[in-house]
Amino acid sequence: MAKFYRVLFCVVLVVFLGQFCTASQERRAQSWKPEYPLGSGRFTLAEIDTIVLPGPVTKPLKASLHDFQELLAASYGQSPQIVYEGRPKNALYLLLSEDGGQTGGAFSITRDRTRIMVRGADESAWRHALYAIMEDMLGARWYWADELGFEWAAVTRLFFPDRPWCEEPSFVQRRFHPVSTDFARRNRLNSIYSFNHNLARVFTQELFEQHPEVFAEVNGRRKAPRGHGGTDPQPDFTEHRAVELAAQAALSHFRAHPESTSFSLSINDNVLFDTGPATEASVRPLRYFRGRPNYTDLVFTFMNRVAELVFDEGGAWTSSKGEDRYLTALAYYWTEPAPSIPIHPRVMPVLTSDRAQWHDPAFRQQDRQLIRAWVDSGAERVATWDYYFGAPYPYPRQFNQWVGESLRFMADEGVDVFFSQLPAFWGLDGAKAWLGAKLLWDAQQEVGVLLDEYYERFFGVASMPMRAFYELAENYRNEHEGQAEWIKLYKDESSIALFSSQVLQQMRDQLSAAERILREAAPVSPPGRLDAGRFLARVKVVSEAFRLTELYAAFNQSRLALVSACLDAAPKARIEALLHAYRDADTAYRSYFEAYFDDASVYAPVRKHLELGQSSPERLARGVLEGAPEEFRSLSQDASLQHVGEELRNFLGPTLPEVEGWNFDYRASEHFKVEASHHASGRDAGLRVSGADIVSIFRTFPVVSNKSYALRLTGSWKVSLDNRVHLHVIWLDREGRTLQAEMPLRLPIEHRAEPVPIHLPFDAPSNAYDLRVRIVVSRQYPGDYLDLSELDFGLTW
Repeated sequence: MAKFYRVLFCVVLVVFLGQFCTASQERRAQSWKPEYPLGSGRFTLAEIDTIVLPGPVTKPLKASLHDFQELLAASYGQSPQIVYEGRPKNALYLLLSEDGGQTGGAFSITRDRTRIMVRGADESAWRHALYAIMEDMLGARWYWADELGFEWAAVTRLFFPDRPWCEEPSFVQRRFHPVSTDFARRNRLNSIYSFNHNLARVFTQELFEQHPEVFAEVNGRRKAPRGHGGTDPQPDFTEHRAVELAAQAALSHFRAHPESTSFSLSINDNVLFDTGPATEASVRPLRYFRGRPNYTDLVFTFMNRVAELVFDEGGAWTSSKGEDRYLTALAYYWTEPAPSIPIHPRVMPVLTSDRAQWHDPAFRQQDRQLIRAWVDSGAERVATWDYYFGAPYPYPRQFNQWVGESLRFMADEGVDVFFSQLPAFWGLDGAKAWLGAKLLWDAQQEVGVLLDEYYERFFGVASMPMRAFYELAENYRNEHEGQAEWIKLYKDESSIALFSSQVLQQMRDQLSAAERILREAAPVSPPGRLDAGRFLARVKVVSEAFRLTELYAAFNQSRLALVSACLDAAPKARIEALLHAYRDADTAYRSYFEAYFDDASVYAPVRKHLELGQSSPERLARGVLEGAPEEFRSLSQDASLQHVGEELRNFLGPTLPEVEGWNFDYRASEHFKVEASHHASGRDAGLRVSGADIVSIFRTFPVVSNKSYALRLTGSWKVSLDNRVHLHVIWLDREGRTLQAEMPLRLPIEHRAEPVPIHLPFDAPSNAYDLRVRIVVSRQYPGDYLDLSELDFGLTW
């Protein structure tokens, strides 16, 4: 009996606590269904006939109200009128919160008999509340952008509850860039803070003329900025005057924009840091993170000093609306690792990470530790910049598992500002944008439940093969992408090599099955709801996008087959056949590419995002088919690349060999080295590159218009997935302007231990004066190398 009462007491306690928590305004998104006492009045959405606004509204709110009226009319045959005064019954009122303390679009909905009060700190909260009502009480969903992306789902709330309906998002900022404005509004995405690369806009050419000492001296040279974040060096972060100028820029911004809550002092998009004695002293002893120099303390010491001037001395703590202000800074590339110094509370670090790489257990664990360390750094608010691409990947880059796991982890740890690049490629991205939006609002939702809904409601009776299509891509990527790296395979012409032809065929089979099921299915009434025709149109969007994947895969496979045959010195008849096959595949892909974008709907990505730089093996094939020229006159001092000395560019190292006429440009990295070739005929000759983040070996040769030339090299290599070894040539006129540029060689993903001779013939275009030859090696993984035992360029006849 005592045991029974203990159990009864626990049950009562659980019920009491549940009622208490439900009655309280929980500070997170929720999707509970309230219990109703018998006999209580119940008020439905169909009874709303008036919407009361406090005054004129913005265009986004007008669009949200239009959606609300349209859906009520579709569901109940009538649409509520909008008024600006009075206190009518059966009405929905939009009101500002009295405390104004809610952030990120949090809202509350309360009922006063037949009046529904929607409260929030600003207009965005009203929009979010309207869409929450549409989702829960009408079953409205916007899985993709535009009309075809809309679908009806199950209704989860029949009546307005008697207790407060409160929702506060897991992430106060929830932004995908660029994603359809309508899709973003309807799925409660938003943008609050600014934190893109911005120092090029602060440290301008005008400032350079006045204060050249605050600009970085890179390898002994201080060059004027041009206003471009990709090429302008960082300022000298050790210079106090640089701190003062950055603080002045932030204070000027806040004075000009009193409502602003942030100002970005994020580093430019490069690693051109000062290499002078003060910077060297500040980063000694050199530390590395993920193979790259650790400059976090250097940059965030600068940020702390700026924050002291802006907030502690300048007093710019809050906006005109009383919201907290921040200086934002990307924790990016050389500033990824967590600091060893405390961060000023109003410095907002923005953690840049490709969490699609969480398939790598070591990376996943390290990234989790990194998030925790930044959250514990002293910053009041921590943001994240993820990479959810999408285009430019020409295949379904699926990682729904890691979207769910990473967002929940970050929300639990206290990261609450989110940004990601997601150039919409709706057919191949699938649920990514919608799933991400749902979890950004409430990170505690179950990914599996959301995906069940997505596939069942969006593809209807074809849900199983469509789910299989996307999960084949996700599972295959998880199993085969391998060791994590910074946005792995990004803008890589050979990224499609990740997928085998077998798995691509399996994915096509699932699409075919989905189309067959839907063509055989009878439309479901009423029209517009669960309509097989709409499901089929969506499958068609996916199928047309995936056709681009298939043709690109065939094109890339034909290119690799031709390159391999040339390197293997296959019979000429074989090479000629492969050359024809390559041209056919190239034509097929490019023809479809043009047709796809000519007919592009809102579900295709922006064309430029898929216009990847491409190598062409035609010149390599021509060299094999034509054979060696009868005469060759070298324009190089030494084709064997004999070392004539050593050079240390700066304190980051490494020491590189000096080779007459050839130059090196590179990003410093922990394991990067250039040594003598293992296959050179003499001692200290040739070049063997390993451990490179990115290195360019280049030289400019004088040429004569319309003459014939050849580039000769002999090399061996180990190239793994995502390691890129390209040869670039650029023909220049007398003024140094580009006449023609091409990439005649991309080494295949393989290990070729024995040296291979390569012969590339060229014909100089009219008005050619110089030829710049550049060999670029990037993203070398452990064991990768490029070994050049001979490199020569000369005239032929």
